[in-house]
Amino acid sequence: MNEPNPEFDAIHPSGHILFRSCRGGYLHSVVLAEAALSAEAGTLAEAIKRTAEVSYHKALMEVRDEIIAAGHTPSDDVPGPRDLGRAIERLREHRLEAED
Repeated sequence: MNEPNPEFDAIHPSGHILFRSCRGGYLHSVVLAEAALSAEAGTLAEAIKRTAEVSYHKALMEVRDEIIAAGHTPSDDVPGPRDLGRAIERLREHRLEAED
């Protein structure tokens, strides 16, 4: 359960932020390129949040699929494909620009 899974990787559109999660959405690692650190703090925080959200949702989809495969219905608290799609779209829309 503690092993990272590259299938759950999320990379910010800038290429400067990477999140990697483990099964169940547990965070394994975060990589910030030096270029990311030149962004305004609020913009960087939003970039980190959006990138983390995509990685988390990707990892939870595996658990959701296992629940369904076992013949059960996930509760409404378990994110679904639409949640992942929205998170991906929000990440794609974000821009990480250097602070002036």
